[in-house]
Amino acid sequence: MSHDDDLTCRCVADHRPPYLELELHHVMPIFLGGLKDGELVAICNTTHSAVHELLRLMLRAGRALTYGECQAVQERPVARYAHNLALRGYTAWLSRPGTIVVT
Repeated sequence: MSHDDDLTCRCVADHRPPYLELELHHVMPIFLGGLKDGELVAICNTTHSAVHELLRLMLRAGRALTYGECQAVQERPVARYAHNLALRGYTAWLSRPGTIVVT
């Protein structure tokens, strides 16, 4: 997906420097049992990496983490958009039948 497509990453109002490409992120990630044809969002590669890292943090914690908790454990600032996408993915995973959370 190129920068010329009619899609934009919404992690910040103005990317500096501009992103070169967008990546498609499965809101319910495939590694958590999401479907390949599930809901997709186009995001920059930095946000995509951040969303997956936040999801891993939530999975290790065994619960959804607040934005402040995510900020406290990350070395770099976390975009609220990335946190919201991770939270949506974690919530979707929890709502799947048969999901067991072990803490």
